[in-house]
Amino acid sequence: MRIRLVHTQALLLLSTVLMAVLAMGALSAWNLRNGFSDYLATRDVERLEQFALLVSENAEQAGGIASLEAKGTGLPELLHEFARMHGPPPMLLNKRQSIPAAAAGEMFSPPPRPIDSIDAFKDRVAVYDLDGQARLGRNLERVAGDTIERPVRVRNKVVAMVRMTQLKPVPNEVEVRFLNTQYHSIVAVACVLLLIALVGAFWISGHWVRPLIAVQDATERIAQGEFDTRLHTTRTDEIGDAMRNINQMAAGLMKLEGARRQWIADMSHELRTPLTVLRGEIDALIDGVIALTPKAMLSLREEVLQLNALVDDLHLLAMSDLKALPCYFEEVDAARLLEGIVQRFTLRATQLGLTLSLDTELGMPVMVRWDAKRIEQLMGNLIDNSLRYTDAPGQVAVTLRSDDDAKVVIAVEDTAPGVSADDLLRIFEPLYRADASRGRATGGSGLGLAICVQIAKAHHGVIRANASALGGVLFHLELPRIGDDAA
Repeated sequence: MRIRLVHTQALLLLSTVLMAVLAMGALSAWNLRNGFSDYLATRDVERLEQFALLVSENAEQAGGIASLEAKGTGLPELLHEFARMHGPPPMLLNKRQSIPAAAAGEMFSPPPRPIDSIDAFKDRVAVYDLDGQARLGRNLERVAGDTIERPVRVRNKVVAMVRMTQLKPVPNEVEVRFLNTQYHSIVAVACVLLLIALVGAFWISGHWVRPLIAVQDATERIAQGEFDTRLHTTRTDEIGDAMRNINQMAAGLMKLEGARRQWIADMSHELRTPLTVLRGEIDALIDGVIALTPKAMLSLREEVLQLNALVDDLHLLAMSDLKALPCYFEEVDAARLLEGIVQRFTLRATQLGLTLSLDTELGMPVMVRWDAKRIEQLMGNLIDNSLRYTDAPGQVAVTLRSDDDAKVVIAVEDTAPGVSADDLLRIFEPLYRADASRGRATGGSGLGLAICVQIAKAHHGVIRANASALGGVLFHLELPRIGDDAA
């Protein structure tokens, strides 16, 4: 049988409380059993000291022990006064108040007091002068270690001693009766505490386990592909953070799944277009609609080359997802490298009615350690993208600058038309085009800018797109001078 977390946590909390209650109960019982006699003896000494203080006060007021006796104040009167001050009076009977035992039994039957009935304080105390003669009370036998004395002071001078015989051992039946009462109380309190702990344990377990059950259910549904699953929580603890993280994970997986489906749809479209054209031309050649001429073969070759370029770009992106692009770093002059790239595209820009310019802003060599062929591919994709989507007459400007000895900044910007802010955020996504109506004839494979991002990452650089002051798009590329150094 599977034990659920709520039961495990409840049992753990209950066991902890049970052990604590048992330990406390056992310690209390042990202290009661071993400290009962000590408690009685300590209380007895405290009572003797209080009684000695009372005798001192009365002797002080009377002018001494003799004067106290002369006033007719004896031990019974002092004990009565002491009883009124410190608790119910003990049963005191002197000669003048003597009542036959039978009559006393008929008049009242006071309830037995387990402690006071056995300590007999009035029969164990007396006041002695300094010569050892009993002045108030009966003469008590003085045995070493069996009696306790406390001084009676008048004007800070010891004039007498209050002597008390120590308490006799408590009878077993009295001790057992007292301890049983205490044990029953301890057991009752322990049961109440355990009941409260049981209720609290299940409440706490439910409070902690319910969200975990919800998390378990949500993750199971997400694992089955239900990426729209969300958890609702207002908790601010770690469980709440975990639930919010699961929501973010589900949202990310939903976005990734949407991107995957869009990727498949876009790739099928990108591959279908050249294949459809190629198949149509081949069918026309087979049916004799088109003569097998060098021009027809050249058209077939162009379609194959476009398809081959698309497959190469896909392979490059796939390799970059698996690992960093393979690069071969070497010392090159960034200024001369850009001059060669711009010169290669100048004729095409002229044919399109555009002006392509380069400004290095430095006028001196900019030595870097890059993979020249990868940077040529990156810059070629950026310039090609600008030439494709800039209206004539227009301008494409390439600038190179270096703010310090560690970084080089390259910018490629063009004139109108521009791109919306939403499109700028997605412009580097594979197969994404700002104008969905553009075909392959003007839009290329749709992978060039995505490849630029991977090449920049391989050189530990960054690339981003912003709106250009010229009215078009500004591509901002930052590369470290030493591209193969991760630092």
